[in-house]
Amino acid sequence: MIDAEIAEQFRLLQQEVVLAGEGVETLKRDQRVALAALRLEVEVLKRCLFQVHPELAAQLETIRATLIHEFDPEAS
Repeated sequence: MIDAEIAEQFRLLQQEVVLAGEGVETLKRDQRVALAALRLEVEVLKRCLFQVHPELAAQLETIRATLIHEFDPEAS
């Protein structure tokens, strides 16, 4: 009887691991979708900004280089 209980506990543990793995994959997929949507929004904003202020396109690289040193995205 002990062997049967151990086997059942092991089977249940395996199921939990599989379900947890599926949950992680779902979260990863959702994050990829959210990131793609965010990238699209950023691109839309950039293009709108450059249409309104075309001179900013030339300054973009300078601004980016400055912000890389000043802004820590992990801190947000």
